[in-house]
Amino acid sequence: MKKPQEIEVVTAEHKVDLHWNDDHVFPSEINPDLEYLCEKMIGETLDAAYKPGGFFLDVGCGRAVDAIQLLERGMRGVGVEVSDVMIAEANKALSEKKLTLGLVRAFGENLPFADDTFDVVFCKGAIDHFYNPQSAIREMSRVTKPEGWVVLSVANFESAGFRLGRLITGMRIRKPEGVMPWDTPVDHTIRVDYKVLKALVRPSLQQEKIWGTSLLFGVPRYGGILKRLPKPVTRIILRSLNLIAHHVPSTADVLMLRGHPRRPLPDLPL
Repeated sequence: MKKPQEIEVVTAEHKVDLHWNDDHVFPSEINPDLEYLCEKMIGETLDAAYKPGGFFLDVGCGRAVDAIQLLERGMRGVGVEVSDVMIAEANKALSEKKLTLGLVRAFGENLPFADDTFDVVFCKGAIDHFYNPQSAIREMSRVTKPEGWVVLSVANFESAGFRLGRLITGMRIRKPEGVMPWDTPVDHTIRVDYKVLKALVRPSLQQEKIWGTSLLFGVPRYGGILKRLPKPVTRIILRSLNLIAHHVPSTADVLMLRGHPRRPLPDLPL
């Protein structure tokens, strides 16, 4: 009998930063590989979440950058965020755009909404920050209409780029100092890869599709090489690698998943 995939929680104590700020997330200098990764992660998440005229929930909405794009495409929505800093930034951005989004301060593991409320629920780049990711996914499924869908996108910490980066760095006589891209960030509660993501969603979602986007971020000097190439050549390389990532998601820098809520929802083990 096949042993079920174990979900490893990295942190010993599940401490939640109620004043979390995303200022530290991106480096001061962004090379083409990281720029492309972000572009594709945002674009493909929103395309997968888009439903004309639909009612969406953005879980871990941050500054509401993604929600604003869906509002501008004609959807209505609500954003959930636990950080008061991010909610303040979201309100500021919405005011500047003269757009309306319901903002609720709440934990993803305990969404304050009735069952079957939203057409679409999505969570971009945040599920590995939650103190109980599997419970949060169950909540996303619960508040999604039976005919609706849930979209998740998350960094793959066993990507080809990270594995190759670890290998190259490990072969060096003089090891680099500081935090490497493949090191689990201190504000993450879980280290997600392809198998872990599938195990996380299995109890609560019927997987429609899983795919990847971007490839080889994290390989030493790769971003610098791309930056020195002519932009058209760089785009061709990035798009070609993205095709591989799309069809072989276990190698991709970002994992993308879309699924439908299970009914009835099973209880999760304590």
